[in-house]
Amino acid sequence: MNIAFTSILLFIILAPGLLFRISYNSSKLSVRDPNRNLVNDLTWSILPSIILHTFSIFLVELFSTYFIDFKQLGNLLLGVTSSNKTEESFIQLRCFFYPIFFYNIIVFISSIVLGYLAMKLVRKLNWDRKYRFLRFSNKWHYIFTGECLDFPEIPDEFKEITDKYVNVLCKVNGKSVLYSGEFFNYYVDSKGDLEAVHLKLPERRYLENDAEDKKDYYKIPSKYLVIPNSDIININFKYMSSTEVTVIDLTEEEKHNLIEYPI
Repeated sequence: MNIAFTSILLFIILAPGLLFRISYNSSKLSVRDPNRNLVNDLTWSILPSIILHTFSIFLVELFSTYFIDFKQLGNLLLGVTSSNKTEESFIQLRCFFYPIFFYNIIVFISSIVLGYLAMKLVRKLNWDRKYRFLRFSNKWHYIFTGECLDFPEIPDEFKEITDKYVNVLCKVNGKSVLYSGEFFNYYVDSKGDLEAVHLKLPERRYLENDAEDKKDYYKIPSKYLVIPNSDIININFKYMSSTEVTVIDLTEEEKHNLIEYPI
């Protein structure tokens, strides 16, 4: 038996698990692990594939007259060299080509749909915040949205955050500059590393003028500002909920922002 044919057959058998994983990790919550490769993905797809195929075979045998001939499947997978068995296996493949084809197409589509629904279910029930092994790979999503406050190891609580104020300390022309503004967006590269932070209604001041006096702040004549990660030293967040925001809780800078730029 040609080893290439056996490899293709193994790939088709493991494809549902692979498609399930790809669909589950298709949102911006997931970034590609640089250590991943096709062999790695197929290895992690074994268990999902077994589950999906087992359930699919159960439904096929329950609602139709077809059944899976595991003896013939084993002959094809093991590459049995006996001419009689090889010929018999391929004859059966030819006879049942269309049922096998449509079975796999339905299983593949179902795997994609189930992977997407599984991702939505995990997000809906907040399981990714509660259980580390279900957490998605884009760590910046949890930080910038404030969902990290719901992690069991963090003694805080995520609520309906409506306001996020960000202070970004940067090195510009050899000087330390503090940019402040409302968080608007963030960007990551294909490896999940932070590329840039996007602020709304930005202001800046030099860190050497480390004071609360408004005159030290320069209001940038732009509604939005993108700060590349290459310039960033550190980032400070203040998560706020509309039900909790009071003038007493705000710093002088945040009071100034609320007065000048009402939301």
